[in-house]
Amino acid sequence: MQEYFILIGKCIIFYFVIIIALRVMGKREIGELSIFDIVIYLVMSELLAISISEVDESIWKSMVPIFTLSILQILLSIILLKSKKARDIVDGTGVIIIQNGQINQAAMKKERYSIDDMMVQLRDKDYSSPDEVAFAILESSGHLSIIPQNKCKVKYPFPLISDGIIDTKVLSALGFDEEWLNQALLKEGIEDYKDVFLCLYQKDGLFVIKRTLTSKDKLF
Repeated sequence: MQEYFILIGKCIIFYFVIIIALRVMGKREIGELSIFDIVIYLVMSELLAISISEVDESIWKSMVPIFTLSILQILLSIILLKSKKARDIVDGTGVIIIQNGQINQAAMKKERYSIDDMMVQLRDKDYSSPDEVAFAILESSGHLSIIPQNKCKVKYPFPLISDGIIDTKVLSALGFDEEWLNQALLKEGIEDYKDVFLCLYQKDGLFVIKRTLTSKDKLF
């Protein structure tokens, strides 16, 4: 009988432990979980299962690894928040599958993304043909983000500048260089691209938001 009380006690303790750990690590929707997030959650669940099934084992044998993983997740989150390169490596980046109604077959092959997958996700968003789509981005989560032709304001869906950092891949995809970008920013009254928080290339020109934080407080 005592074993059952111990088992119930462990379940109650770990119930609150896992809630606290997840709250500390931060909020994310299931579809936004990175590979690292999934690994953390799987390891945590395994540690809890072992501790609950082995009644005589101390709960600290599971709690110490769980909070170690939580701290590791927090540290990684801080690194990802400050480094776009680190985010691209850990979380991956979105891939443009459709641009102005044209399907990027090479990108689909590289991502092992089939026509059937694409059409299912298009129909799920009430689109019957790629011709209705300005941009369709296959996100790292596997979700297909769609910008329709009649609502698209941008010439390219990814930012030219994110928190003072120029995305050279976006510039190259648009056929521009940093000199062009600097000249375009000057027309917006901005002398240094490092002062830009967000810059998008829209159909009517640049959309620019200036940074309000100092360089020490950079988000990305």
